[in-house]
Amino acid sequence: MAKKFDWKAAESAPLNYPMEVVSGHFYGPDGSSLYVPNKKTIHHGWGRGVSSHLVGDDVKTLPDSLKITFYSYTEDQFFHGEFTLPYERIFNLFSEGYYSPKEQGKATYFKIIAGVAPGGSVSVWVAGIDRTTEVFTGKADKVDLDWKNIVDNPDMTREEFRQIEINDSTTDEARKNLKTNGVPTNLWKTYQKRYNWQPLFSGQEPPEMLELVKYYNGEEGYLNYPLEEGIRDEPRAIPKELHFIWEWPKGRVLAFEVYFDEEEIFAAFEKLDKAGLPMYLELLMEHTDKGQLFWILLKNENEYVVLRKPRLENYKPAGQN
Repeated sequence: MAKKFDWKAAESAPLNYPMEVVSGHFYGPDGSSLYVPNKKTIHHGWGRGVSSHLVGDDVKTLPDSLKITFYSYTEDQFFHGEFTLPYERIFNLFSEGYYSPKEQGKATYFKIIAGVAPGGSVSVWVAGIDRTTEVFTGKADKVDLDWKNIVDNPDMTREEFRQIEINDSTTDEARKNLKTNGVPTNLWKTYQKRYNWQPLFSGQEPPEMLELVKYYNGEEGYLNYPLEEGIRDEPRAIPKELHFIWEWPKGRVLAFEVYFDEEEIFAAFEKLDKAGLPMYLELLMEHTDKGQLFWILLKNENEYVVLRKPRLENYKPAGQN
């Protein structure tokens, strides 16, 4: 008998690209199944689980396959896919757990998220406190289905309903971009690529931890600094956000949040990755007569790119005077 775990299923879709799961199920090797929450518009962020339904037994067999049908509002297109999942890896992640800074101890995964995106992109993550880990990526096929799978409203046309959902689920800027450039159906495939990079703090005593790193592929977690051997050389997706606490000279302590510009950081990684050398995302703090200077660079041993568009927020951490 396969070991069972306490877990729930959730669904995910990227910001500004509303999707809807028509039907979906995770299936276990013992024939068990758990449905993916459906019948609602989702657009809350790639890798972010939306619903968490309390159904079935408290403990369940982990899945080894996924069958899912979904609709992309921005493309006006249905998709369907049946996928084999890496059961052994999922089992090991749930069995081993991980250290959680928030819990200050061992934590376990408790959610499995099915993500759907334009172009038929499908990802699966396992998630817990402080951590989301991507375990599968795939691509569903286009299919033609009855529109009544989405809505049964004879007083509204398909296009009218579709536009209402898009207007309610996207920003003005996103709609203008869609009108000008169309739907970037290959975007989520680029998010999946991993690179040989690691953070580098310089200029003064570094923080002991990146308390939160959010990646464009939907993953998130923390990194101790300096990185431990084994973790240091693991390939990572491109970072979307960094959160850390850094002590300035004279004992001033600030919490930093760095939000990268997607176009800029992807262009920098693509440029430097061509050299095939390890890369460092350097956060450089310099103390000058004019005050503190903060620089962010992506570099290898031969060249560097200064990132000029990140949005930086800093504030006093809770409990600091």
